Amino acid sequence: MPSTVVHVAVALLVAAGLLGSAYDRRALVVVGVAALVPDLDVFASLLVESTHRAALHTLFVPLGATAAVYYDTRLRDGSWLRDRYGTWGVQVAWASVAGLAFGGIGLDLFTAQGVNVFYPLYDQFVSLDGKAGYSSTQGVFQTFVEVSDGGSGGGGGGGAPSVDVGQRGSTDEVHVGSGVDPSKGPEPEGVKRVFPVAYRGWHLTLLVASLLVTWVRLRRTEGAPGPSDGE
Repeated sequence: MPSTVVHVAVALLVAAGLLGSAYDRRALVVVGVAALVPDLDVFASLLVESTHRAALHTLFVPLGATAAVYYDTRLRDGSWLRDRYGTWGVQVAWASVAGLAFGGIGLDLFTAQGVNVFYPLYDQFVSLDGKAGYSSTQGVFQTFVEVSDGGSGGGGGGGAPSVDVGQRGSTDEVHVGSGVDPSKGPEPEGVKRVFPVAYRGWHLTLLVASLLVTWVRLRRTEGAPGPSDGE
């Protein structure tokens, strides 16, 4: 599964694309921290069993953040963000929401272990771990979401239609281990705790790409003339 470091790397790439003129070290810290938030539910799992990948990986977190930023910046008379931090604050807020959604949660959703997308309203881990492409014999295909019409029995009756989005079970059935809470229930003495950095080659590729993009953008930003500098 992607490590916390990989989550932050994806968020920094999102920041490079979205921050525009607000791109600076402070903004990167804020966006990076936003991507860290979902993984804090490893500690929630110590209080409510098996809520890692559930308590803060629920889509209600980024949806709530989006609603809050939209209300403050678009609907409210006198934006708190804009009044306190100016345009920089608004840009960073939106980039942080994107970093949280795509870097913090989205990356885990497309893994074999998945996330509990609508917890606690609907307790079900979902894994959108599949493939998509084009085959000369099949045509366009995808296995991320599979819909079945139930088929038809020999007596002419058909089963109920179903949608398979990689349902894995509830928090009673699924425990996503972590270095903080490796297994369900009390941990035995001497339990192995693993805190990954990169488990796959593409994890390492993302880390290197993120570091390179961040380094180049910071050099260009910090070397550029400020708003008060004339040409």
